[in-house]
Amino acid sequence: MTALVAALVALAVLLVSAPGPAWTLLSRSEVSGQAVRPAPPLTMPDVADTLDLLALALRGGAGIVQAIDAVAERTGPPASDQLRRVSAALRWGVEDARAWSTVPVAWQPAARALHMATTAGAAPADLLHMAAGDLRRAEAARLELAASRLGARVVLPLGLAFLPAFALTTVAPVVLALTHQVLGP
Repeated sequence: MTALVAALVALAVLLVSAPGPAWTLLSRSEVSGQAVRPAPPLTMPDVADTLDLLALALRGGAGIVQAIDAVAERTGPPASDQLRRVSAALRWGVEDARAWSTVPVAWQPAARALHMATTAGAAPADLLHMAAGDLRRAEAARLELAASRLGARVVLPLGLAFLPAFALTTVAPVVLALTHQVLGP
């Protein structure tokens, strides 16, 4: 019985995450003759914004699955595809942790917030909003660290290339001229 349920869940996840009918062999770009751009990568600000939208939907009275569906309808790929995958798994009765494990690690703050809310019996909206704030702070710290590393990486080549050139083109001629004047001919 559990094998049958697992097989049905796997089939549902595959069908929901597929971009089109499972039986087509050609991609949409091959059929229409148009180039289809790949979806942009999922960024931490996108995840944080999505968590805020989930919190708003939950505050509006929607259940977790309905909130995930509503947010998936209003966001673009890849977030919408990943949220639909989680929603489908939850509908099939998959436990929360396993449903969220089917999507990238970037969604783990949402999984943790919803798990804490379920465990503590608290409203998940505030926890999702706090998780979004944590993601934004972590992203700002990451960007600040990357900017400081970039500064160090820029200074090193400048120091190795331009400092010797400066010494050879300006300092050395001045020292030679002064030496020539002091020591005389």
